[in-house]
Amino acid sequence: MSKGGNQVSTTSIDPDIKSAFLTNFQQAQGVAGALPVQQFAGYNPLYQAGEEQIVNQSLTPFTGQEIGGFMNPYQQEVIDRSLGDIESIRQMQDLRDRQAATQARAFGGSRQGVQSSLTNAAALKQAADLSANLRNQGFGQATQLAQYARGQNLQGGQNVMALGGARQAFEQQQLDAIRNIGLQKLGIVQSSLGASPANLGGSVSTPYSRNVASGALGGALAGGQLFGPYGAIAGGLLGAIG
Repeated sequence: MSKGGNQVSTTSIDPDIKSAFLTNFQQAQGVAGALPVQQFAGYNPLYQAGEEQIVNQSLTPFTGQEIGGFMNPYQQEVIDRSLGDIESIRQMQDLRDRQAATQARAFGGSRQGVQSSLTNAAALKQAADLSANLRNQGFGQATQLAQYARGQNLQGGQNVMALGGARQAFEQQQLDAIRNIGLQKLGIVQSSLGASPANLGGSVSTPYSRNVASGALGGALAGGQLFGPYGAIAGGLLGAIG
């Protein structure tokens, strides 16, 4: 309590508010002590399967055996039919050469032999070129398909890894949500501790009043005993204003 001028200032703490404040503090300590250790979701099996597929594809060399799996199984049949067509054309040309030699009365001569050799050589060259081109085209297509399949396998592994990662993240969210139940309670308690309770340590000012009559009477009595009637008058005036 302090007096200044015409007012008195009094500081006090509401017992009920103080008790609630201390209770909240104890609750905060209890929540903090019971807070579980943070847990982390493990790798999802899908993530591990996708990762294994990518590793296997990356470490497996690209060989002719892999390309062979994409070769057209009907390629040889196409080549055989094409060679058969060339042979038919050769035979027809040879027949025309024989007829021309007969008409020219050169059948069996050297001229007929040269013409027959030229026809056979042309047919063989055409057959070899056609066979080589068809095999080269088949090999190129098989190579492209094998490379595409490998790329699809890698992309598939990445997709599976992404799916496994999403499930792992969902599991982590569940673990965090369970743990955050205590954190949410602790946050509520901390917010209440941070508030400024009303009248907690506050001051109240009240007007200061004094008894004028009692002061004047006391002053008069003291003055009269010391200085007689005039002292009583003077003491009364001082007591009234003091």
